[in-house]
Amino acid sequence: MTDRGLPTDRIEYLRSKLGLVPQSPGVYIHKDDQGKILYVGKARNLQNRLRSYFTGLERHAPKTRALVSKITDFEVMVVGNENESLLLENNLIKHNKPPYNILLRDDKTYPYLKLDLADPWPRLVHTRRRRNDGALYFGPYASSAELQKVLGVIQRFFPLVKCPPSQFRTVTRPCNYYDIKRCLGPCKLPVERATYLEHVDKVVAILRGRTREVIERLRKEMSVAAEVTEFEKAAALRDQIRALENLSDKRAVSLQPGFHADVTCVYMHAEKVSFYTSIVRDGKLVGGENHVVDATVEVPDDGNDVRESGDARSASHISRAEMLSQYLGQFYSRREVPDHVCLPDARGLFSPEEIGALEHFFGEMKKQRGGGDASRTRLHAGRELPDARASGSKGEALRILRDGYEGLLETCEENARNRLLENIRIDEKSQAMLTGLQKFLGLEKLPSWLECYDISTFQGAETVASGVVFREGKPSKSEYRRYIVKEVLKQDDFASLREVIRRRFKEERRHETPDVLFVDGGEPQVREVGYVLQSLGLDNVCLFGIAKSRTESAFRQTAVKASSERVVIPMRENGLLRPEAQPQTRILTPGSPEFRLVTQLRDEAHRFAITFHRSRRDKTSQKSILQTIKGLGPKGRRALIDAFGSVSGVRAATPEDLVAKAGLKASVAEAVLAALVKPE
Repeated sequence: MTDRGLPTDRIEYLRSKLGLVPQSPGVYIHKDDQGKILYVGKARNLQNRLRSYFTGLERHAPKTRALVSKITDFEVMVVGNENESLLLENNLIKHNKPPYNILLRDDKTYPYLKLDLADPWPRLVHTRRRRNDGALYFGPYASSAELQKVLGVIQRFFPLVKCPPSQFRTVTRPCNYYDIKRCLGPCKLPVERATYLEHVDKVVAILRGRTREVIERLRKEMSVAAEVTEFEKAAALRDQIRALENLSDKRAVSLQPGFHADVTCVYMHAEKVSFYTSIVRDGKLVGGENHVVDATVEVPDDGNDVRESGDARSASHISRAEMLSQYLGQFYSRREVPDHVCLPDARGLFSPEEIGALEHFFGEMKKQRGGGDASRTRLHAGRELPDARASGSKGEALRILRDGYEGLLETCEENARNRLLENIRIDEKSQAMLTGLQKFLGLEKLPSWLECYDISTFQGAETVASGVVFREGKPSKSEYRRYIVKEVLKQDDFASLREVIRRRFKEERRHETPDVLFVDGGEPQVREVGYVLQSLGLDNVCLFGIAKSRTESAFRQTAVKASSERVVIPMRENGLLRPEAQPQTRILTPGSPEFRLVTQLRDEAHRFAITFHRSRRDKTSQKSILQTIKGLGPKGRRALIDAFGSVSGVRAATPEDLVAKAGLKASVAEAVLAALVKPE
């Protein structure tokens, strides 16, 4: 063993590989004993950077030592320059999600607006999943309310197609949106595509934050229309201008017209880092986004890479720069890139070459989104006012502009700090709950990875199950799983639970075992799952049951008694499950940290399962009702659900709506509504 407790033979093997590594720019990949990727990094000189990990171990920071203790192998990928290394590093981090890299995990539910320009008649679609399909995506928006406010203005004043493709292809006449002049009606009317795309161009400019440019274009069009006495068109353009001005005025305080920038501030504390990005479009602060992440591994303080590159920065500066560049890479992989990216806390962190690589990366992101490279994004690593036009300002105007920008920086920094402190307080509560659970269950280590499974059914129909995951005492929703029970044809919760647990621990996930596995249920459920784990050779899994409290009342008594929430603990022998033995039951003390954690986990599993069950049951119910209507085929049923969303939506419509929006014949529309009439 080495003086730091690391196996000598493994360190010597890793050092021996260094002679084969080129002294070239590229990306390096650290792996563990199972071949899983631990960390992805980039370097100007791969050999020097990798040597710094495996020499001078006693000088490494604790985080770096923890990483090196797990490394059993590494790979390198040589590239032509730093521009390519940044792009490659970002792609590898997004694809593999290494545990020691900066990972932005909480963006999966943010809403976007999608516009597919390949469509003959592009339309805006509300989506929560961004795909690499060539379409334009705008967002993510902080909330659906913010998105709906923008979308409402666009749909009211810009006549883009609103109906889905299935309805667009089957309609017999333009819908009501055409009648109220919110659609040009290209589904049935001869509309020039060039005219339609003019409206699309304006919508794209608005969604990219260039509202001022659109307003100027509309004002010119309004003047021309008024001159040629097209007063109706001029009035419509006037209404568009007013709506855009109101939308713009409501979004934030003005800084400088035409200024498009993101300002990112960083606040570090112990093992956590908070990034807060203020988003400025057309001189207005339109929103902000925060990410609190665990600090990644530090670059070892060796100095070879630094000296040979002629860079006077310390290893800690390079580590902070890598952390910030990883954040920027992931952030702008899913965000629109503005003209300016401002990093007031980054003075001295980035070399000129690294600034150039980041600006090249921003240009590549713009190209991928169809924005071209006409307006180059500038990176500003300091507190100076970034917009070059500000230098042309004089006297009081320049002072006001600088004061406004400095106030923006202070607000951004305060947000970064507050969000981190808030996250730390949440982590302290989670730590207290995990510590309480560890003590309550008598576990050897802190249970940082919890899973819970629940079954949901109604008289044996549409039986489903949920699997929820908590990491460090908090929900990890990206790891939630839903199961449709396939092998059990009647109501049998025990058989359903056995099937789900076997599928959870199938061969490819056999070794992915949580610290604690909970099932929603008492002794019978725990016994059944115990037998399944035993048959799979996983009887070392830490299994428990969560038994719900139940109310009890006697016929002659007015008082109602409630049993306590409790945990069912199966018997073990030499650390292995013995499901055939009588388990132990422990009562949870209401209000205790372990009580809050266990009940939150159980309730989340129940919510997730019953929501999935209800959605499947509703779909089946809708399908069965519509299938009974004579003359309504599969295409008609799909058109109805696409147009109205549900059977309730169809029931509330008029026959004319069914004809116009779903393309049904009048006789079929009457039959549909007659079949859906609720009995008195």
